Amino acid sequence: MFQTENEPLALLVELTPRLAKRRFRQSIYEAWDHNCGYCGAPATSLDHIIPKFKSGSSNRNNLLPCCRSCNDHKATMAMEEWYRQQTSFTEERLQSIINWTQDDKIEFITDFRLDNLGYA
Repeated sequence: MFQTENEPLALLVELTPRLAKRRFRQSIYEAWDHNCGYCGAPATSLDHIIPKFKSGSSNRNNLLPCCRSCNDHKATMAMEEWYRQQTSFTEERLQSIINWTQDDKIEFITDFRLDNLGYA
């Protein structure tokens, strides 16, 4: 039925919720080379850029790999305000974080056609 196990429909059929969550989180870590988006140290957690209690979502573009120190220290502060006060602050990293928050699409299918699903 599927050409490869990486086809989006195959993933939907074969993934358990637990495995889907693990792959989702892993893809975020991999996008940042497993480093903290704020200071560059090895990431051990994911930070909600906009905190959940301030209506921040758990969508990919609001989660940033983070070391425990940055995650604990930032707590519920506004990201940019907090980050500009840090000794590890760089404009380049800030722009990378801003770009990340604005990148709200994930490309699962590069060449999608209805005939791939048997409808054409």
